[in-house]
Amino acid sequence: MLTIKQLSKHFAGVVLIGTVVAVFSGCAAHEKFIPPDPLPSDNNSVPTPEYRGAPLDFEDALDKQLILQGDQLCDFTRAYGNVTDRPKQALNLTAFDEVPNSTWFTNRNATKPMSLEEIRIGPDKGNGPDPNTTWIIKRAKAEGVTPGFHIKDGHGDRYVIKFDPIGFSGLNSGAEVVGTKLFYAAGYNTPENYIVYFNPDILEMGDGVKIVDEKGRKRLMTEEDLEAILARVEYREDGTIRALASKYIPGNLLGPFDFEGVRKDDPNDFVPHEHRRELRGQRIFATWINHIDAKQANSMDTYIGEEGEGHVIHYMMDFGTTLGSGGRGPHPKYRGHQNELDPHGVLFKILTLGFWVEDWEKTDTVAYPSAGRFSPTDVDPDGFKFIFPNPAYDNCTDLDGYWGAKLVMSFRDDQLAAAVSTGQYPYDAAEYLTKTLISRRDIIGRFWFDRVAPLDWFKLEKDQENNLSLVWTDLAVEYNLEDDGKTLYTCELSMDAGKTVFYSAESTSGQVLLQNIPWDSGDQLMVTIRLQRPGEKEQSRWTKVYLERDPETGAPCLVGLQREE
Repeated sequence: MLTIKQLSKHFAGVVLIGTVVAVFSGCAAHEKFIPPDPLPSDNNSVPTPEYRGAPLDFEDALDKQLILQGDQLCDFTRAYGNVTDRPKQALNLTAFDEVPNSTWFTNRNATKPMSLEEIRIGPDKGNGPDPNTTWIIKRAKAEGVTPGFHIKDGHGDRYVIKFDPIGFSGLNSGAEVVGTKLFYAAGYNTPENYIVYFNPDILEMGDGVKIVDEKGRKRLMTEEDLEAILARVEYREDGTIRALASKYIPGNLLGPFDFEGVRKDDPNDFVPHEHRRELRGQRIFATWINHIDAKQANSMDTYIGEEGEGHVIHYMMDFGTTLGSGGRGPHPKYRGHQNELDPHGVLFKILTLGFWVEDWEKTDTVAYPSAGRFSPTDVDPDGFKFIFPNPAYDNCTDLDGYWGAKLVMSFRDDQLAAAVSTGQYPYDAAEYLTKTLISRRDIIGRFWFDRVAPLDWFKLEKDQENNLSLVWTDLAVEYNLEDDGKTLYTCELSMDAGKTVFYSAESTSGQVLLQNIPWDSGDQLMVTIRLQRPGEKEQSRWTKVYLERDPETGAPCLVGLQREE
């Protein structure tokens, strides 16, 4: 069954192969590596942008499932990039193919491993709403499967209170908190989310509270409405209720950001969102933790600072349908395999008259009610489907996928156990979720580290005899996906963008000697590295590392790297 992406490749191939491909393939030339200019700061003082609400789910589904896919199919540039395997790469990268810190993303665990305590704390600056004070209800929601309300506790802090579905205590609230810890540790901005236990007697109706009832009418809330909401939640044996308390994001809320284009009233927003690597590569992270509801409505922009002196910060939020949680209960079986409105899945069922049963339809992985449906093995690292297609995710290239996989693989087993512990699950469910995250992590790592050679953390070192070497880390070995000392690394040292080759070297250790090279100031040394695993017939894609001499000291220094697309 062909996907939209595959169809676009075939369509574009008919048009392009005989003409454009032949022309452009003959025009490639080696050039000296020029490091990109650093991106301008995106936290300059700007006026407060206007609030912009999220689209309705129906509108979003129509736009992303039909209009977006049609636009992509008719995009000539995109089609050419697909058919030539040279898609448009992300636009906000450093010379070393990394994402710089910004109002969107802060490099955390993958750059400097966080302590277990830091993992458990995440973005939290407190302990959540105080259950020993009165909670004043300010807003409420009665429609939908899981009701909830907004409160202000005795300290004046505001929270959104969400409940687990009856019969699945801990399912949504645990997923929300664990998803928050993992997203934050990866580098994204997230709200403070807490699991709370409270006696409903502490709830007090505020003045003029409005409610949207089950018929979609907005009206004043009554005590009867509150009783009706509390009748739809599960009580513990001691009469308390477990819930998720999401603290209000600080600042002046501006509504969600879109995963394509820019916010035109924010001068700091200059990189189209579909070409930001932290959003493209987020697809891999979302696949890992089953974040099937990664859509515009589950993000938020906020303006921090006084009017005219602040700037916009971009948040990811609403992780209640990550891991095995599907909102109403465990994820349906088709989650991750089909979009919510999936024309491909419908067409396939029609053509097969419903007789063909997919593998995912034959299995069930609801091990524990609080863990939901979350399989340790049933995960497609490159074909995972979200509720709605996501334009940034759709632009994810192999290099973006590799970057996303580095985020995933950076989490050690004990860090994952620490993150899961914050969900306050029963012991067996916590152990299952931890092992599932570990299994899915390694599946994703193996897939993407096979697509792109996982050579990273390059540095220059001198031995006791003052011999200079270029040293790197093979992340597949570092994370125990491959055995140490069994991979063959082939290195070619050259100058003049590859025109002058000095020598080639082979090694089973992650380094190459940089000695006896006529290397003057102003020259650029290029080290091209390929690896070959045991039993594999072909070498990997190349990684090129560029070095120059410091114009003042003459000392060699790294200036950047490139990876084969």
